[in-house]
Amino acid sequence: MTPVVVARASFALGLVASAVACRAGTPTTSGSPGAAGTIVVSNMNDHTATLLDARSLATLATVPTGRAPHEVAISHDGRWALVTNYGTRDAPGNTITVIDVDARAVARTIELSDIRRPHGMVFLPGDSVIAVTAETNRAVALIDFRAGRTLRTLPTNGRAPHIVASSSDGRRLVAGNIGDGTIAVLSPMSNDTTRTVKVGRQPEGVAITPDGARAWAGSNQDSIVVVVSLDRGQPIDTIRGFGLPYRLAVSPDGRSVVVTDPVKATVRIYDESTRRQRWSIPIPHDSLVPTAEVKGSASPEGVTISRDSRWAYVTLQGRNRAIAIDLERGVIASWGVTGVWSDGIGFSPRGR
Repeated sequence: MTPVVVARASFALGLVASAVACRAGTPTTSGSPGAAGTIVVSNMNDHTATLLDARSLATLATVPTGRAPHEVAISHDGRWALVTNYGTRDAPGNTITVIDVDARAVARTIELSDIRRPHGMVFLPGDSVIAVTAETNRAVALIDFRAGRTLRTLPTNGRAPHIVASSSDGRRLVAGNIGDGTIAVLSPMSNDTTRTVKVGRQPEGVAITPDGARAWAGSNQDSIVVVVSLDRGQPIDTIRGFGLPYRLAVSPDGRSVVVTDPVKATVRIYDESTRRQRWSIPIPHDSLVPTAEVKGSASPEGVTISRDSRWAYVTLQGRNRAIAIDLERGVIASWGVTGVWSDGIGFSPRGR
C-alpha cells in the first residue's frame, strides 16, 4: 500500500529522494535517564503531535494539529508548545497549533491570515512574541502570541526561508534561504536592515550560538556545514563529510552543536568553539517503516537539546521513533514511539 506522504518545501529535500544511506550500525545504549521534562514531536502524516516523558520517552498523550505539522517551538517557561501546520502541496497551511504542555491538550489555533507556509519558529524572550518563517512571503513574521496577530514581517531577501533560530537575548535571528544559498541575519528588536551571507546550496537547517556571534548552516546540496561569523558577515569554517546535514542545534551553554544526517543515518556532535567532532552516532536501520525518506536509513531528522545542555532528542522519521542522546558520553540513552513521519521536536522542562 502506498503511504500518504505530505510535501515538503519545493527546494528542501530534492537531494534526499535519490540518496542512499551509507552507514548504519548499533550504537551503545545507555540506561541513564534523560532530563526531567516533556518532549513534543510533530507527526506529519498523522496530523498530530506526540507528547513524551523526557526521562523515559514513554508516551504521555497524542493531540490533533492542523494539516502536515512540521516544526515545534517551546516557550521559555515551558508552558506552551507551538506546532506549525505547513500544509500540503494542494493546500498550503497558515495556522499554528498551541499546545498546553501541563494539560497535555490543544489550547487554541493561531490563524495567520496572509502568512503562508509557516515553518520554523522560535519564542523571543518574554514569550509574548514568536518569530516564524513564512516561505511564500519570503519573510520571518513576528506574531503576538496572546493576540495571535502579525506585528510585522522581516524580509529575508531570499526564497523559501525554512528554519529560524534566535540568540538567547532575541536581538539576532538567522534564517536559511533554501532557494538562494544564503542565510538571512535579522534584527527583530530594531530597524536594522536584513543582511545575507552566502553559504552552501540549499541551506535548510540553521542554528545560532546563544551569544549571537556565530551561525551554523547545513547545505543540503553540497553536503557541508558552513560556520559563519555574524559580526563579520562571512564564513569562517567549512565542515565536510556529510550526506545531508538536515537539522542543527546549539546547546544552551554554547558548547555543543548537534547535526542530524538522514542520508548517512548518523547524529554528529561537535565542539562549537573548535568545530571538532566529539561523537558520531550511527542509528540502527532495523524496523524501518514504508514512509522512510531515505531507503535503508532510520532518517534522524529533528533535533532539540535539554535546558541543562546534557541531552539531545532526535526524531527518527524512518522508524517513527524519537531517541535521547547523552551528549557527554555519546550514546543513545532511550527510545520512544511517535506517530507516522515524526519530524519537528521540542523540549519543555515541565513534567516529571
